[in-house]
Amino acid sequence: MANEAPSTRADLREALIAAATRTIEKEGWQAVKARALAADVGCAVGSIYNVFPDIDALILDVKARMLDVFEAEVQRQLGAFENRGPDAAADRFLDLGRVYLDFAARNWKVWLGMFEHRAATSPSMDAYMLRLDVILVNIEAPLDALLPGLQPLARRYLARTLFAAVHGVVSLGLDQKLGDVPLPDLHAQVRGLIQAALRGYREGGAPTVQEVAL
Repeated sequence: MANEAPSTRADLREALIAAATRTIEKEGWQAVKARALAADVGCAVGSIYNVFPDIDALILDVKARMLDVFEAEVQRQLGAFENRGPDAAADRFLDLGRVYLDFAARNWKVWLGMFEHRAATSPSMDAYMLRLDVILVNIEAPLDALLPGLQPLARRYLARTLFAAVHGVVSLGLDQKLGDVPLPDLHAQVRGLIQAALRGYREGGAPTVQEVAL
């Protein structure tokens, strides 16, 4: 029996996002195709393009939703960051690394697709980037406490460097690109990376924009 098409545009949008998310979880973002989505939700193929301008826009909305879910998880587990000095900031970074790894492990296919999928231009790109900025602010806030003299642009660059470094360890570990690494060992690797980076920053002082951007 064919699925019954959602009755409103808003319902169709939600159904398509849910269907695309299921597809990514099972097969990866490359498997998100218009005909399969239409069959899944019970609509005509053309109806998809009444809601999304293209499939990239749909995938970007899936990614934006996942960032919202991750941000909610950070707030649920850690709450808002309170500046109580460098030691508290260092603890916050370790907590963020732990939450990030656990969340990525639970949602690996979709999380991996977030960084593998690229859309050069899309009406949904701005909304996705705004969500990503919220995630990166979680890193920028404790950097203020760790390195009080850090310039705003240097802080932004440094937050992205830390995110990229931790994501690299998480990605290679969960994808088993360097062998089978048990999750507790991967947690230890993430902690070690963060501790080494923070120790270097604290001993070396606040870097300039030029030093961080090199």
